[in-house]
Amino acid sequence: MLTLLDIDKHNYNTIPASCRYCLYWQTTGADSEGTVTPGAESKKLAWWRQVSQEFGNCHKIVMSDSAPIGFIQYAPGRFFARAQTYIAGSPSPDAVFIACLYLDKATRGKGLGIQLLKELIADLKGKDQTAIETFARANSTDNPSGPADLYLRQGFKVKREKDGFTLLRLEL
Repeated sequence: MLTLLDIDKHNYNTIPASCRYCLYWQTTGADSEGTVTPGAESKKLAWWRQVSQEFGNCHKIVMSDSAPIGFIQYAPGRFFARAQTYIAGSPSPDAVFIACLYLDKATRGKGLGIQLLKELIADLKGKDQTAIETFARANSTDNPSGPADLYLRQGFKVKREKDGFTLLRLEL
């Protein structure tokens, strides 16, 4: 049975380990490559607490029985240091930025990404947000936020593109 949950202090540890340790979007320094480094998990937890206090929920997870199989991380772009320096330009100040949409490889192509996106869109509309943006590549299924086609099929439009890096936007 599939369950979609907001992350809170009681279930934070259900986030897939690779996502709990990844600081790619939160930093621009030595911790930025998403590798497991000493202190990475505590830095990510501190980031999550700050964003949760200032913005509200910024993670959702898909569970299959008790196993995490999908994850989405989002917040205003100002919370993602790397997004401010991306080659296609930084996300708009009025948009919520999707930094990561992770699906276990065995579950890809089965509609879970669309389910996560639709849940996020509904949630953000209810919070009076005006837009969602993300970076995605046309020919990459291993892009942190998922393939561009996933977003384009849900109504996202190309805002900017440079050197294969595309900033996509959905008006809510």
